Amino acid sequence: MQNLKRILQSNTFILVLFVFLIFIVFLRFLLPVKSAYSLEDTKVFGKIEKFKIDGNFLSMTVLDKEKIQVFYYFSSEDEKEEVQKKIGYGITVSLSGVMSEPSSSLMPHTFDYKEYLRYQKINYVFTAQEITFSGEGNIFQRMKTKIYHYISKYPHADYLLALLLGDTSGLELDSIRENGISHLFAVSGMHISLFAMALRFLLRRFGAKKDFLIFLLLFFYAFLVGFTPSVMRSVFFFFGLSLNKYFRLGLSTKRIFLYVFMLLVFLNPFYIMDIGFQYSFLICFTFFFVKPKKRYFANLLQTSAIAFFISLPISALHFYEVNVLSILWNMFFIPFVTFVLYPACFLYVLAPFLGDLFQVILEIFQAVNTWCQNVTFGKIVLPYIFPLWWLFYILSFFLFLHSNKKRYVLLCFLFIIGVKLSSKLDSASYVYFLDVGQGDSALIISPYQREVFLIDTGGKVSYNNEEWMKRKNKVDQGETIVSFLASLGISKIDLLVLTHGDYDHMGEAINLVDNFKVEKVIFNCGPYNDLEQELIKVLDKKKIKYYSCIKELNIDKYKLQFLNTKEYNNENDDSSVIYFNYNNYKFLFMGDAGVEKEKDILDKYNLKDIDVLKVGHHGSNTSSSKYFINSINPKYSLISVGKNNRYGHPKDSVLNILSNSKIYRTDMDGSIMFKIKNNKLKIETCKP
Repeated sequence: MQNLKRILQSNTFILVLFVFLIFIVFLRFLLPVKSAYSLEDTKVFGKIEKFKIDGNFLSMTVLDKEKIQVFYYFSSEDEKEEVQKKIGYGITVSLSGVMSEPSSSLMPHTFDYKEYLRYQKINYVFTAQEITFSGEGNIFQRMKTKIYHYISKYPHADYLLALLLGDTSGLELDSIRENGISHLFAVSGMHISLFAMALRFLLRRFGAKKDFLIFLLLFFYAFLVGFTPSVMRSVFFFFGLSLNKYFRLGLSTKRIFLYVFMLLVFLNPFYIMDIGFQYSFLICFTFFFVKPKKRYFANLLQTSAIAFFISLPISALHFYEVNVLSILWNMFFIPFVTFVLYPACFLYVLAPFLGDLFQVILEIFQAVNTWCQNVTFGKIVLPYIFPLWWLFYILSFFLFLHSNKKRYVLLCFLFIIGVKLSSKLDSASYVYFLDVGQGDSALIISPYQREVFLIDTGGKVSYNNEEWMKRKNKVDQGETIVSFLASLGISKIDLLVLTHGDYDHMGEAINLVDNFKVEKVIFNCGPYNDLEQELIKVLDKKKIKYYSCIKELNIDKYKLQFLNTKEYNNENDDSSVIYFNYNNYKFLFMGDAGVEKEKDILDKYNLKDIDVLKVGHHGSNTSSSKYFINSINPKYSLISVGKNNRYGHPKDSVLNILSNSKIYRTDMDGSIMFKIKNNKLKIETCKP
């Protein structure tokens, strides 16, 4: 035992472990992944590890030869109800369908679903067409299923599942994230500590066996919440502290913490890519270097401020936005969620007659959360920078905590200012054609970000009309655009141009107006439709200027010309067609204009040798006539189109007409960037 104590207390030993761990991590990330499946597989047979039913959509993680992400769409409400009765953790499921590779990020620096699944050790997505349930899970899995179904029937089950079981899939997290309090809704050390305290009180008569029983119960709780990294950190840390006390190893809590970190990363190197793991370890490790204040509120303020500043790099890298006011917000939310809302969830589940009390507590939380969300002046957009640069900030912050010298704080602030201004120092011009599925959206950025224009916003049309089919959590293209713009350091849109009022061109306009300062909005010619009128109500409320049917705009070195001809009494042909020339590079955006409008444009305007053409109507054969394309002679043709769309766009006939140009398609190439610098054009794609 003495030899073990000396080894564990040795700095050399911990250094060797770190070097070995780094080797393991690099090996795990760099080695090619060999899957037991292939794209030709049409059958999956395994046990359900996770599942979520949302509207007409079922998502499952199934363990067969390896983990597979499964999607299934219910054909009727009766089928959905039947599946809800049968599904559960550990149940065996037999599936027939189509195997596919998960898609990568639609836009640079945005959420990469393929990488996300890889970190879960999932290589393929399986879209099931037939599904059969058989067997059942073990006793623990059956208990978990019963607990999940029991809580799911409660009013406000979204909050109960999030706070008690770590399932945030049904919770609206946007406002919570914007206020900087999303960490409170991930089951983590805070929850485990409270749970352990309650168990310690209840098991106080068990003496020496108490800690072992607590560990077993905590491990079962970790099983219930899905062994999330932040929970595993807390459970193993508790276990490490107990072992240290029982065997009298004499290890400091800091050293135990480091051993727990190395153990978890050794067990699963991909843990380091989990945002909960990053927040949990970095924040907790930081407080080993902080001396608590004696007064409660002073200590709470210090805790909130230090947690904010040390976790700032993680927030910036994942969300490109931080809210400085979250330092103050957390002074309310941390004690309220920890000592009021979280215990109230337990009491409500155990004693349903306390529902009215829980309702009052939840309404207080929601009211304060909404009020805080509406206070926007503390939000700071921080553009994407190479992640390793943030190590300079973290190192400076730790040097401040260690030495208490203010110059290190100054270095931190100077670094943040540098990050904030980095996007304003780029002398290039950019035109991005964004992958928004079956829709249109293009971003134009002038040198040094003096002007930012957005032409259309995209918008995914929902065809689910029945109530049972509607999903609470669906992929939001608008949030992807918001994240992408923020990653470029953009907080203001000088000009939002909506070529016409179809949902796939302006469906995310309100979302963008809510998230960015928008100076002006331009509508096309013709009467406003219902969607445009809905947006105008928001513009009036926010006092944002808007215009329609204009001819041209002179902004910076750009001159945007709107090639209007006449009103056609249909949204597609009433689309604004936009032309601009920058440094002798000619761009033409056709919206959804059809063949008739193309002819009228050629009759009215002299358009020759277009460099970049945004092809009309997603490559439909109602646009891009041979006569029009031959007349404008585009060098590059860009088709904004959804993958496997229901319309069969782009049409082969249109691709043949465009064959003399270099064709880019968002369904195959993802978002496309045209960069102009020193009169040279550079093209990059973000393949999905």
